[in-house]
Amino acid sequence: MSKKIAPKFSSTKQKRSGKTLDELMQAALIIAEEADLKNFNSRKLSEKSGYSLGTLVKRLGSVENIFLWAVKKIREKYSKEFVQQIKDIDKNLTLDAALERIIDKFFIIFKKVNVKTIQYFQDRMFKKNGFMPDFYDYTDVGAIEWVKTAKNNKTNTFRQMSEDEAKILFRMNMTLIERPFVEGKAIAGTERHRKIIIENLRRLFKK
Repeated sequence: MSKKIAPKFSSTKQKRSGKTLDELMQAALIIAEEADLKNFNSRKLSEKSGYSLGTLVKRLGSVENIFLWAVKKIREKYSKEFVQQIKDIDKNLTLDAALERIIDKFFIIFKKVNVKTIQYFQDRMFKKNGFMPDFYDYTDVGAIEWVKTAKNNKTNTFRQMSEDEAKILFRMNMTLIERPFVEGKAIAGTERHRKIIIENLRRLFKK
């Protein structure tokens, strides 16, 4: 996690502050999972965590930071689900079949996410920090797993590539997959969107 969005506490009473941090982070995570942006505020965090507004003001460097952290944690959770789909690809499954299975699962995962929450995260992050170099790092673990999967596949349909190439392609294609959802485009999650994604992935990853 970028240090720029890590929740911060005063340096006094470290043990107690650590416990408070854990409880505030859990409360923020619950609020973020509910995905109601009007609740991304100090009052709701106070209510959910049981800490007073005075405690939040005194101990948190920024209430917004803790909500940005929570949204990023949710994004990482769904990213792990996506990576697991790659790990679960049977070595006797062809590339075409694997792509269809992965994209179908991705659509299911992404439809769980409130688009306004993602927009909130990106808008606030860019305003606070500009475009951070590590913004797309969450796709790298999937790229690394893809290289392993391609090497172990027995169908001779997966194109072999280096981790560096896979990371570049994954970042590029995550934009192809995600942006229509994030931008609220009508095509997002449709059969047409699915077809566009699979056709382009096939060109890049098929032997």
